[in-house]
Amino acid sequence: MITIEQLESKYNYSFPELYKRLFEADMLNWMGGHQHPLDEGKTWAEDIYPTLKENPPLFLHTGGADFELLTPQEVLNFEFPEDVNLEEHHFIPIAKTTEGNIYAFYANVEIEGDNPVVLIWDEDETEYVAKSFEDFIFRKMLETSSSVDKDDLHADYEKESAMELYRKDILADLEMIRPYLKEEYLSVLEETYNGEVLETLIAFGFTTPKPLKEIFKEMIDFEKMGETFDHD
Repeated sequence: MITIEQLESKYNYSFPELYKRLFEADMLNWMGGHQHPLDEGKTWAEDIYPTLKENPPLFLHTGGADFELLTPQEVLNFEFPEDVNLEEHHFIPIAKTTEGNIYAFYANVEIEGDNPVVLIWDEDETEYVAKSFEDFIFRKMLETSSSVDKDDLHADYEKESAMELYRKDILADLEMIRPYLKEEYLSVLEETYNGEVLETLIAFGFTTPKPLKEIFKEMIDFEKMGETFDHD
């Protein structure tokens, strides 16, 4: 079993307290105790997901179809692309996208006592996403529920009741993260997840109390948000 101390030693980094709390509660592991690769004949969707769904870890349904939280094993063994200059930039990986982009803590910068979460694009730029891990969780959980690709949704749920089934799952995610987020974030997420269903040609979503840009401006804005820098 991998410990938080192993990860801190590997990256010479002290993880945020929230990350440590979630780690110790097994909220950062989408493998449910299994290791890669799975035994022959077993799949994540059929053998692991049904057990996780009862007590969903972070972002299980609220990270988006292209998002994957790195398990402790994956964090420990992670290898950055060759074009990422790790001598100049101190990145600690926490998640990835199907396109090969990487979410990471950026230890070079401190904002209000926290290291920001950044998105390392599969090119040569890195973007500031959130000033803290808690803000990152809030932003991701709100953004994802506001725009759900129809094809992705229908691949996972029955077409006729897809959004209501999805609503049930993201509300379960919200209940599991409730002890860890500040009340003002929980209030916005709860109102959104219980909101009216909206539909466009390519996506579904839930109504938010205010436009996302206004919510982020009021609640999680910081000077570097959205800025990019070269990581090569």
